[in-house]
Amino acid sequence: MIISHETRIVVTGGSGFLGKHLCRTLLAQGYQVKNIDLKDNAEVETVIADICDKEKMKTEMKDSDIVFHLAALIEAGESVKDPQRFVDTNISGSLSVLNAMKENGVKTLIFSSSAAIYGEPIKTPIQEDDRTIAINPYGMTKMAMEGLLSSYVASYGMTGIALRYFNLYGPGEAHEPETHAIPRFVKQIYENQEVTVWGQGEHQRDFIHIQDVVSAHLSAIDLAFQQPNLYHYFNLSAEEPTSVAQVIVMLEEIMKKKAQLNYFPSRPGDPLILVADATKAHKILGWKAEIPLYKGLKETVDYLVESFQEKK
Repeated sequence: MIISHETRIVVTGGSGFLGKHLCRTLLAQGYQVKNIDLKDNAEVETVIADICDKEKMKTEMKDSDIVFHLAALIEAGESVKDPQRFVDTNISGSLSVLNAMKENGVKTLIFSSSAAIYGEPIKTPIQEDDRTIAINPYGMTKMAMEGLLSSYVASYGMTGIALRYFNLYGPGEAHEPETHAIPRFVKQIYENQEVTVWGQGEHQRDFIHIQDVVSAHLSAIDLAFQQPNLYHYFNLSAEEPTSVAQVIVMLEEIMKKKAQLNYFPSRPGDPLILVADATKAHKILGWKAEIPLYKGLKETVDYLVESFQEKK
């Protein structure tokens, strides 16, 4: 099949943080885009539906060429409290999407995977074929979702690409409640609250800007057409480990405010260093993270501060 901007794309979860950025970019590139989500996204045609609704998925996957499967429950802590809900949505929902694609002859699925599949890494930087042993039910569901995708590629001649994100951040992030580090730190500093730090701020993470992740999805479209009928999997990382303490110092500088730090014991199952090798993505996907962390943090702070001021 020849790539053209007549290519019809379905995005599941297109009303979330990444989904909104992805849909916006795909539309700007001229693709035909339909979003399936439980919440509306006013910027794109949206079907309000649950991915676990098998019949609805069969109907909505008709006449599409590519599916970006982003829809999932994402909070690792919540998955520990309620594993069944994560299994139902993430695993059974993914099966529903894959079966709907199979019945409609839709061959290509590009999937939002996660660094959580690696659990406690044996070594860093992590490479794609290193050990995968999840340490929470959320990570387990992402492993299972990758397993489902790779098995459908092998069994039904589909094309599958799993993109394993590391610490995604950027403007537009707004979870309720907010558990992700960067937006939480910005809010706490802005509101003169104590900034919660687990450990002494020594934990190192691989922060990757939302727009870099979106550009990897566009590269994945090209790869799917160039190398079809295969299962591909890539780390998406900036390859620059940055400690929590360093991030807070940058935010203080950008916001021109001192953070009031409050230290708590390190959380169990929270790796000291979580950083990836993205060489495979450079070579095969033709992709590399471009946005420096300081610049990305500045954009994120500007967005969040404006949103805080609007709520006043």
